Amino acid sequence: MYSLGIDAGSRYTKFALMNGSGILELAIIPADWNTRELAWQMTDVLCQKQGIRRSDIRITATGYGRASIDADAAVTEITCHALGVRHLNPAVRTVIDIGGQDSKVIACDANGAIVDFIMNDKCAAGTGKFLEIMLDKLGETFDTLDATVTGAVPATITSTCAVFAESEFIGLRAAGTGRAEIFAGVIASAAGKAASLAARVRVEDIVFLSGGLSASRAVCTALAACLGRSVATSPDAQFAGAIGAAIKGNSDM
Repeated sequence: MYSLGIDAGSRYTKFALMNGSGILELAIIPADWNTRELAWQMTDVLCQKQGIRRSDIRITATGYGRASIDADAAVTEITCHALGVRHLNPAVRTVIDIGGQDSKVIACDANGAIVDFIMNDKCAAGTGKFLEIMLDKLGETFDTLDATVTGAVPATITSTCAVFAESEFIGLRAAGTGRAEIFAGVIASAAGKAASLAARVRVEDIVFLSGGLSASRAVCTALAACLGRSVATSPDAQFAGAIGAAIKGNSDM
């Protein structure tokens, strides 16, 4: 029996197909109003690639849109992210996940069990959506983010609200502050908000950054500076929730 984890996020839906503890396929598609249909289409694609039938897999859904997925089970994203990150790095004790519209911090014990967690789902500041808005205003993309801010001295952005931070951004542009400095400041601000959230649980090494922003070296560096400790990640960190869902599904078989 195969296990498929589907993490239906606010910006992207991630898929992890596993056979036991081995990852067979990882896939990601932009979120859409019809998450159910897109999820089934991608499930068929993954099954065809592996030469298996849909009836051969157990599907476990997690994330923002998990209720819209036709799955065998739905599991909270806290549980799935902890399981997924532990699969990627068993030594992790603190998980910081910066998603499209929320952020979460999970504290784990030496056995990987969750001992505490906190979520910020009330404000867009510091989330992937906020950075996406700022990138668009600068005419940049996430792929060029690291190159844009390399060597830049971050501008000071003090607002704790995404709306006010956007106004501050406009003011900095009008004052002639360079785009690299402004966006370095946006990254520093987002990292500071994640670190402030993390301070509300017990942060212990090893700290692991998951979510789409984990692909940015600049974000990882800024977060490490705010936390005062190193931050690990993985090329598959964006799939942590989906991997954890697949692992949970496998354990429930």
